[in-house]
Amino acid sequence: MGNRLVAKSNDVNFPFTFFGVNNSQINAFAFYGGYIGIHTGLIAKSENESQLASVLAHEIAHVTQRHLARSKEAATNRAPLTLAGIVGSIILAAVSPQLVMASMMATSAGTQQAMINYTRGNEQEADRIGMNILANSGYDPYAAAEFFTKLQEQVRYKSSIPAFLVTHPLPDSRVTDARLRAQQYEKKFYTDSLDFLLVKARVDARYVKSQADNSDTTNLVDRIKKTSGNKRFALEYQLLLTLVDNKKIDKAFSLWEKLNEYAPGNLFLLDTYSDLAIAAETPEVALDALAKAYKNKPNNYVVTLNYANVALEAKQYGKAIELLEYFLLKKPKDLLATQMLVDAYKDAKNMAKYNITKGELYALMARYNEAITFLDRALAMMGKSDKAEVSRIQALKYQYRERQRYIKILKEPFNDRHYFPQPKMLKKPTDIRVTKVE
Repeated sequence: MGNRLVAKSNDVNFPFTFFGVNNSQINAFAFYGGYIGIHTGLIAKSENESQLASVLAHEIAHVTQRHLARSKEAATNRAPLTLAGIVGSIILAAVSPQLVMASMMATSAGTQQAMINYTRGNEQEADRIGMNILANSGYDPYAAAEFFTKLQEQVRYKSSIPAFLVTHPLPDSRVTDARLRAQQYEKKFYTDSLDFLLVKARVDARYVKSQADNSDTTNLVDRIKKTSGNKRFALEYQLLLTLVDNKKIDKAFSLWEKLNEYAPGNLFLLDTYSDLAIAAETPEVALDALAKAYKNKPNNYVVTLNYANVALEAKQYGKAIELLEYFLLKKPKDLLATQMLVDAYKDAKNMAKYNITKGELYALMARYNEAITFLDRALAMMGKSDKAEVSRIQALKYQYRERQRYIKILKEPFNDRHYFPQPKMLKKPTDIRVTKVE
């Protein structure tokens, strides 16, 4: 969905990265470099794919229009004026102490109002450009106003408001603008894709209801009876996940076979088959199906990690290590795959590799002290037998120390010496060498 929207966007200067966040709050956010996070709560509350796409299009517009960078620049430009106002207030104290507080409050209020006005301008621009992206991508342009209206209805009689409305203020004028802007486009009846329906069903079963009692499936069964087509398939998939999580193995396996007849090779079902085999404490039964899927889709994220996970559960550590090492050659920063490889080395009793990979895992989390500690343990175990690997570990240690130093610099107040390093002083006068030039 994200890539489809980006393809219809202007001013795209770098790749975008979309990722899910396990958070029940209705929210999404954009960050520098095209990183866009989507809360599971937002997916759960989106009634259709166009509504979710409208939020993503809005966040994409924030990035392409450089709103974060522009906001930071505007704040920097306001800083001298704010400082001048505060200094003026202090000087004013010598004349009239009673006016100091009023003057400082006025300065602060002016700064805050400028920030609010700038934020509103950004939101309006993101709404306008986001709707254009939404319509050009084939989604329903009226979905943005529908989603805004839904949010308004949810907070009308509540004291707390969704996180989305804290970071994206929603006055009545914004909803009206969205409705009027949508009328400039042709109404499109976009049919939700099966992938969207399955993701929504998965979020509902595994994340949104994870804190509630999910053992009662009566309501879900009733909803299935009243639906048809892809929506029925997605609800049955949600029921399947609920049965697996509640260890109702026989019912889950029967339902999985039924769904697999409709959609053989579906990756959502393959993933659940792995969960089902592990829950039944017979992980080896899923190995053949995963091996076949891996042959058709080598190094696919879902297939590879499920295959490696089932191999670990079946105590086939060598197979799991082979799969994960090859996968990490192409995606070296994948946290889950690295964690699984750590477990695989530990179970295989390969403690040198375990310590190296554990160090790399901590480095991915920017915990460089712990990363270096594990690399030192690995070096102590290896000795000097493998010179190439020892050199690689030493290089990693140097790299992690440099990153540590850089983070420390960023945390410190601005200091010219960080950007204009002083020349190194000679230790002794005798170190000076004079060459006579003829």
